[in-house]
Parts: sequence; C-alpha cells; structure tokens
Amino acid sequence: MKQAHLIDISAVFFRYYFAPGPSIVNDEGWEVYPLLASLRWLVQPAFFHAHVTVAAFDESLGSCFRHDLDPEYKANRALPSEDIIYQLSLLKSFCEHMGFMVLAGDEFEADDYIASCIDPLSDAQVTIHSRDKDLRQLLAPNVTMQDSANGSVWDEARLMTEVGLKPEQIVDFLSLVGDASDNIEGVPGVGVKTATCLLQHYGSASQVYAAIDAGDALPVRGAKRIQTALLENKPRLGLNQQLTRLRKDIPVSLAPLAFNQDNYLFIDALTQELGIHRPMKKALETLAGLYI
Repeated sequence: MKQAHLIDISAVFFRYYFAPGPSIVNDEGWEVYPLLASLRWLVQPAFFHAHVTVAAFDESLGSCFRHDLDPEYKANRALPSEDIIYQLSLLKSFCEHMGFMVLAGDEFEADDYIASCIDPLSDAQVTIHSRDKDLRQLLAPNVTMQDSANGSVWDEARLMTEVGLKPEQIVDFLSLVGDASDNIEGVPGVGVKTATCLLQHYGSASQVYAAIDAGDALPVRGAKRIQTALLENKPRLGLNQQLTRLRKDIPVSLAPLAFNQDNYLFIDALTQELGIHRPMKKALETLAGLYI
C-alpha cells in the first residue's frame, strides 16, 4: 500500500520556537535555531520514501474564513513577528526542495489542507504528523496520527480506548467543551466527562438535543443545569461546530514525491548561506543518501 505523510509543519516549527533551546544567530542577525531544529526533524527517511509527503503551513492567522464566522476565533494569538516570517519563508523553500507538496493560503488553516488530502489519498496508508486534537476527527482505517513531539501514535482503537469516542464525535466533543488554544468558548458547565458521557449515550450533539426535546432526563450529574446550559447555548454550539469541523473540499493537487541531487545541492548551498551548514551536517549526510 502506498505511504503518505501529512505534516503540520507550522506546529513543528512553533514547538521549537517556544521551547528552551540554544540561540543560533546567522550572519544577517536573524535567530535561526527553530528553523534548524525543524529541518533536522524533517530529515526522516520515511518522508522521502513515501509516495506523497505534504508540508502544510498556517498562513491564515487573522484572515481565515473562521474569523468571518467568529471575530474572536484565535484572537488570543499574536500575529507572526518578523523573525517568525523570515524563518517560515525559508522553511517553506526547504520543504519545496525536499520534494514535499507545500500547501498554504490566506483562507484556510494547515489542518484544513491536511483534511482535504485525505480523500485523494484513499488508496494510501496515511500518517498525519501533529499533536492537534482537532485532527483526530480524520482518523480512519487508513489514517493514523503520530505526535510530532513524542512519536506516539493515535488510531481509531486508541481513541476509543483512551478517550471513549469515535472520530466522527470529535467535532461535537470539542464544540461542547471548547478549545482554549483557539479561543473557542464551550457550553458553560459541560466538561470533558459530561461531554463524553452525553456523546457515548446519544451518539451526537443533535441527538442530545432530540432527547431534550423528547423530555428525556440526561444521564449526567446536574442534569437539569446541563440541560438549561445546552438549550441556552445552542447557537454557540452550532458556531463551535462550524469552527471546529475541518474543511475537506479545498482543491489539492498531490504529486508524487521527487527528491534528487539538484534538490540536495540547493539545500546544501542554502544551509551554507544561512550559516547553519555545520549543525546540519548529520542531517545533510542523511539527505545525501536519499536521492531518488
């Protein structure tokens, strides 16, 4: 079966950007350690032996279609600084010359591009590289997630065993409990245990409301209070579902991965120009052995 890798590369970059690490400043005065660390992480033989490897970038902070739905969406995040823009633009160039499909845009997020790759890769074994819980809604028999930080793997079975939910329930779950990282407010009083219990019992948020309309007593502690909160916040829940549900309809054109000597020579020269050739030595040696 074909192998495909879908990488949330912006998340990889920001993990290194915000984590404690050495400072490496190039001759132009730019901090480049997060870029260097991201490149080292990307040089994994599996990415170069795959049929398709996608690097999805987040470039829509402040301009994503979700901001039209809710101006407060991700309002807790600052716009990228100049050093971030500098490093991410270089990272994009490196990814292109590694033969990866680079997907990015002003309207959609990296997660949407990843979601839109799933159907075109229905004949492949797909690994999503991210730790974003939103992406668990994409898990399927041919789709797994690998945590880009610790390497742990999530599949449908683990999701059911450890979280107690199916992939198709993740949107409703996150809509009920909210997501502080995206500045999405959940239904007041509905936490993880309550949301999980409701979805396990009824299957979906729409069925929870159907049960309320039918006069059922919800099988949770503080049932009357939870029922009132759900009814009062039904519009908010509907908005949350729109914010949380990933788009799968972005036109993407996925070409087979191609990495050759010319790509390598470009990368080698660019690392020298940026002053990161020496700390990239081992990764470059690995790349040298991956010509197709």
